[in-house]
Amino acid sequence: MKARHRNLLAVVVLAAGGLLRLPAEQAITARFREEGLLSAPLEIGIKERIGQNSSAIALAGLRTLVATFTHLQATEAFTACDWPEVEKLMETTVQLSPRGPYYWDMGAWHMAYNASSWYRMDSGLPPLRAKAEAHRWIEKGRNFYVRGIANNPGDWQLPSLYGQLLSDARREPDDKAAVEAFRKAVATGKAPPHIHRQRFFAEARAGADPKEMLAAVSSLLAKQGNRVPTLLCLRYTLEYQLHEPEDPAALALEIFGSEEKALRNLGEYHVNNLLDRMPERGVEAAVRLLERRRGISPEDDKSFIRQKEKDGERLALDH
Repeated sequence: MKARHRNLLAVVVLAAGGLLRLPAEQAITARFREEGLLSAPLEIGIKERIGQNSSAIALAGLRTLVATFTHLQATEAFTACDWPEVEKLMETTVQLSPRGPYYWDMGAWHMAYNASSWYRMDSGLPPLRAKAEAHRWIEKGRNFYVRGIANNPGDWQLPSLYGQLLSDARREPDDKAAVEAFRKAVATGKAPPHIHRQRFFAEARAGADPKEMLAAVSSLLAKQGNRVPTLLCLRYTLEYQLHEPEDPAALALEIFGSEEKALRNLGEYHVNNLLDRMPERGVEAAVRLLERRRGISPEDDKSFIRQKEKDGERLALDH
């Protein structure tokens, strides 16, 4: 065989081998990307946004480093209240580092909390337009969390942060969706105890059956680490709702151990509930009774009843 024929045969064999290996290599690459072991190739739009030098760095396998730069640029835009630029830069950041829960949280926080508050209170837009813009940015923030959760399966922080946003009284709460978000966080098996309690509080806001809630509260309170004021107050109001007592102070004493602790915990629960939106049947009755026993008038500045009235007036002015 002539040398030229041998070379041609070698080329054909190599090409055939490459074609045979191609499907297998593509399948392995797709699987590695699905498992987060390989990053997706940079889109042309991303390359244009981060510039030639950053593209070269990203292609060299340092995409997280470039994401750090774009995140810093987003922080600068945030200080200038340039919200469209913040959104664009955070989009670029998460596309460079989709497996970073921190960047998804920061993007959602900027949009749902910072941008929405700015449009509602500081934009100078007419009230209806300001309200519509605030709503639009809350939706953007929620969507950012949803995408972050999809890109980080198994992460408990993003669904719990999404649940907190959905529970926020200032940001159009959706209690049923909040319950689902907290359940997703708990289902990872990695969420700390306070997230389990937050899921429980979300269920209370969503109107879960009081009898079932009380059984769950009792189970949680059986563990010493769970005996936090909010859970004790929730037990009080559920007991009150299911079996209204003749003497609310006696029920409070049974649950809290002392009238002083009962007044402090129930009083703060009563005031904070302007935004917490937890069940509170019977709470005001107990606070008024316990304050009267201690010689505190509802008009006194020390009174929790008065504090809630003042906070309510202030919040009404904010809106």
